[in-house]
Amino acid sequence: MMTAIHFKILQRQLKFRNPNHWLQIPEGHSFSKSDYLSACAYMENLKKHSISWTHPGDSNYPAAFYRMKEPPLFFEFRGKPFWSEYPCLAVVGARKIHSLTERWMNLHLADYLAARKVCVVSGGAYGVDQLAHALALKKSNPTVVIVPSGLVQIYPKILESQLAALDSSLVCYLSEFEIEQKLNKSHFYFRNRLIAALGEMVLITQADTRSGSLLTVHHALENGKVVLTIPAHPEQVGFAGNLKLLQDGAGLITTSLDLLQIWNAETMSDFAISTQG
Repeated sequence: MMTAIHFKILQRQLKFRNPNHWLQIPEGHSFSKSDYLSACAYMENLKKHSISWTHPGDSNYPAAFYRMKEPPLFFEFRGKPFWSEYPCLAVVGARKIHSLTERWMNLHLADYLAARKVCVVSGGAYGVDQLAHALALKKSNPTVVIVPSGLVQIYPKILESQLAALDSSLVCYLSEFEIEQKLNKSHFYFRNRLIAALGEMVLITQADTRSGSLLTVHHALENGKVVLTIPAHPEQVGFAGNLKLLQDGAGLITTSLDLLQIWNAETMSDFAISTQG
């Protein structure tokens, strides 16, 4: 508990950044009595809301976060830490989902999720994100919703009731922000970097050239993650980002079989490297 309090204080002191990439409390870390009492009170408040927390060195801290730039010093979650049990696939895309994208996801992403027990990670936004979460639950797969707000200020508000209607036991909400924090536009940057870090691979199903999805791609590449996308006709509105990704070397996905083959190849490769190490 004392280590968690130290990390919470450090997170606040650094204004929720970790520019030094600290994975342990720095030697000589100092704080005031009021800092300590405030952190203790905050931790008690988390308990009252049945919210869990983790930090570097804790058993629930994702292994993927140790390898990312500016790993979070402290984050909170409500639900089970599914990342400890299942490999994660990040799925992101446009809020204004095209009917073709919706059809592709309902067929091919759903088939993939029926064939592989993976945890779907996304940001809970309207459109692609929410459909990805829902498809995971419909196929009895867990899902992690990384939100750009506090865990008692879930954004968007309708999200919880929608996912609870499918299976709340397979949903985990995760946030780097404190529980009462309301949505701020700048928070999407922080949310997207965690989505990219937690996924073994990142699948972009629909994106324009100027979109949050491509920012997630930027974070994914920083973390050495495989980026996948589906093709589109060059005149199709809303898919210019997909084509740009393919031009830049993203993996091409057309069916669930493509996704399965790339997933198997990448996970087998990672297993070979880990056993040789």
